[in-house]
Amino acid sequence: MKRLLISIFLVALALVSVGCEDEKQGDSGNLKVALVVTGAITDNGWCQIGYEGLKAIEKEYGAEVVYNENTQASQYNQIIRTYAKEGYDVIIAHGMEFKDAVKEVAKEYPEVQYFISSSDRTADVTNGINISGILADGVEQGFLQGVTAGYIAQNQGSKQVAAVGGLEIPAIKTTIEGFELGVHYIDPSIEVMKSYTGSFDDINKLKEQSITFIQQGATVVMSTANAATKGGFEATKDKGGVSIGANASGLLETYKDNLAFTSNVSMVKAMTKVVGYYVAGDFKAANFISGVKEEVVTIEFSKTQPDVLKVQDKVQKIFDDIKSGKMDVTTLYQASKK
Repeated sequence: MKRLLISIFLVALALVSVGCEDEKQGDSGNLKVALVVTGAITDNGWCQIGYEGLKAIEKEYGAEVVYNENTQASQYNQIIRTYAKEGYDVIIAHGMEFKDAVKEVAKEYPEVQYFISSSDRTADVTNGINISGILADGVEQGFLQGVTAGYIAQNQGSKQVAAVGGLEIPAIKTTIEGFELGVHYIDPSIEVMKSYTGSFDDINKLKEQSITFIQQGATVVMSTANAATKGGFEATKDKGGVSIGANASGLLETYKDNLAFTSNVSMVKAMTKVVGYYVAGDFKAANFISGVKEEVVTIEFSKTQPDVLKVQDKVQKIFDDIKSGKMDVTTLYQASKK
């Protein structure tokens, strides 16, 4: 009887141990996550989205989080390496500009998982070991901006629109390519003027370029350049015209007369989802791609801007067609590159 009781006790103890191990695998109480962004976390744009994603991860998984904002190119390696040394489990480098720095540090600290977040669906960043891509579909984002611009221009009787980006990095470039694709999907005869200012922070530079395009005949101007995006809104406010935004929901009320529409990338959802894969265990590095179907690319219309109110239903229908799978933007994009 004594031996039987001991055996029962040992079996029970083993079951408790297994339960504890299972709980430990799903427990993220000790998870440490670091974020690195190039600009301010209050930029009403890309960097703020990254920060909001970090805070969502903190709330969802009880993670210990830290971030570095306004990170200069000369600091990329140093900041990422410091977080790796300090024992962070996950380091999120928010933008393709961090790619080379992440590759270097990932070799030095292979026990850390590195995520590069970007709006460039075409990016291939994973090494299959400890570097993954959190990739939103910038082509779909730009396409929806372009469709809106095309419909507005068509309704105005205009044949010229413009797109102004910040740095000519893949995430911005593919968004502008998607914008042109969307405009021409509505009306191939509309001219799309394009330019890059070389800065994500210089609002005046983007404003000046937008004014130049307005003076050349553009009636709709899309801008995508983090904090500098506001330069496009200031230009149409001062000189006339309609603005299309990127990740600019927070500014729709501020520019209620000229900012018609914003197409957003919810990296908050994308980041939270992918870190959840890591927390769940048995994680394998990959390129994790999300778009309209995954509710990562979303749209928002101005409630007051008159030009967009006239075409809102048409834009919404195209968005719904993408979500349902009736329209495949990736196929259109690939065909346009041939």
